[in-house]
Amino acid sequence: MMRALENTIYFASSNYAFRFPESASAIIGSDGTCIAHETYGKTGVIVAEIDPTLATGLLAKRFKPELYS
Repeated sequence: MMRALENTIYFASSNYAFRFPESASAIIGSDGTCIAHETYGKTGVIVAEIDPTLATGLLAKRFKPELYS
């Protein structure tokens, strides 16, 4: 969540389907909120609609502005 928020990007986290995984799969919005997630320990597929225009990379532009030209 913090990487998405500090870089103003969307972030998707994918986990393996074991009985006791270390974390859950999720899609995090560019404002750091959880858009969608799978139930911990459940096998499944996450589908979510996002707005790519909200992924501005605002803070990331400070370090490599040439990537955002």
